[in-house]
Amino acid sequence: MISNNSLNLMDCIAGMAQLTEKSTDLVVADPPYNVGGKSNHIISIEKKFSSIKEEWDTVSGCDFEEFNKRWINESYRILKDGGSLLCWGSRHNLYLCGHLIEKAGFTIRTEYVWYKTNAMPCITGRNPSESTEHLIWATKGKCWTYNLSYAKSINNGQNIRNIFTTIQTPQKERQHGKHPSQKRLEGLTDHLINLHSNPNDIIVVPFCGSGTECVAAAKSGRNYIAFELEEKYLEIAKKRLA
Repeated sequence: MISNNSLNLMDCIAGMAQLTEKSTDLVVADPPYNVGGKSNHIISIEKKFSSIKEEWDTVSGCDFEEFNKRWINESYRILKDGGSLLCWGSRHNLYLCGHLIEKAGFTIRTEYVWYKTNAMPCITGRNPSESTEHLIWATKGKCWTYNLSYAKSINNGQNIRNIFTTIQTPQKERQHGKHPSQKRLEGLTDHLINLHSNPNDIIVVPFCGSGTECVAAAKSGRNYIAFELEEKYLEIAKKRLA
C-alpha cells in the first residue's frame, strides 16, 4: 500500500501502477533527459565544468521511447479529470515527450522556460551556450487548475509570463547533498506547485531525485507520493523534508 506523503524506493512505472485510477491532482516529472545517450558525445575541456554522466540518465535506442511512453500513460491513468502533468526536458527528450504526451490524450497548454542567468557556457565554442530548460504543462480533460490570483501575487498584480529567470540551484538548497539535475526550490518549483495545484491536493513525483517537488508540496500544504530508484538520492530527499 502506497500512502500519501511517502518516498518510495522503487521504479516509478511499477509504483504508479499501484495507484488508483483518477486519484491524483498533479504529476511533476523530471525524467531522464538521456544526455548520456550514445548520440551525445560530451567533450570536457575544463574540469571545473561537469556534465551528467550517470547510468539512470542513459536509455539507449528505441527503449527510450518505450520508457517515456509507459510513465506518461501511467500519469494519464492516475490523474483526475482536470489534473495536470508538468514534464521537464531539454532538446534531448522534450520533443519526444511532447509527442507521447499528446498521444496519451493530454492537451498541451503551454511551455515554460527556465532561464538560468549563470548557466555553464558552451566550452567547445561550436554552439550557443545553452541557458534554458523547458517544461511542458499538459492537462487531462476540459478543465484545469491555473491559480491566477497566485500568479498575480508573484508578479506585481499582473499575470505571469511563461519564463522563470533565476540563477541555477543555489548552494543553500544543496546543503544535504547534491543531485546533478536538481531544480531550484525557490522561485521555480514552489511557483509551479502553487500555480497548478491547491491545498490538500495529491502530487505524484515519478522521479524524486533530491525531493525538491516534495519539499515544495510539504511547504504549501499539499500531499506528495514520490518514487526513486537511487537510495542515495532518496536519503537526500528525506533529510530535506526533515
